Amino acid sequence: MFGTSGVVTIERLRRRHLRAVRSIDRQVYPSPWSTALYLDELRQPDSRVYRVARFGPRVVGYAGAMLVHDEGHVTSVAVDPLGQGAGVATRLMVALHRGMIRLGATAMTLEVRVGNIRARDLYRRMGYRPVGLRHGYYQDPDGSVEDALVMWCHDITEAEHRARLDRMAEFYDETTEWMAS
Repeated sequence: MFGTSGVVTIERLRRRHLRAVRSIDRQVYPSPWSTALYLDELRQPDSRVYRVARFGPRVVGYAGAMLVHDEGHVTSVAVDPLGQGAGVATRLMVALHRGMIRLGATAMTLEVRVGNIRARDLYRRMGYRPVGLRHGYYQDPDGSVEDALVMWCHDITEAEHRARLDRMAEFYDETTEWMAS
């Protein structure tokens, strides 16, 4: 993965993390966000939750969500390609859900590329269910177009969902230790 063993930690995304976050964006998204957009998001702590995953000092992933009335909307989840598949996105999603619950969200929604099977599987494990398509939602700079699957996770404040989050967090707290590959 990143050359040494260690534990991944999750913390609030801060301005000092933006260079690393933008670097990850450029690796995984055809149309990455600007620094200005991130700064605008970080200026809204009453309705936004943004987290980073760190491996030692290195930012290896991030995720964000915004609150609209009583619904949380996942805006972005990205993990450094070298660390994908190690549970980082799961830990970030657990942190987003917990943060959104603290802000008053009762449900969560997101869009995901139809072809992103790994992300869709993660969201299903989190309790999300597909409810529709947004045709041509992703329009990439190379001219390609892809549909978005719209997914919802309802009743996130219920005991069953909180127990799911606890199980996922416990599993990944014990297993998200990266070793050199």
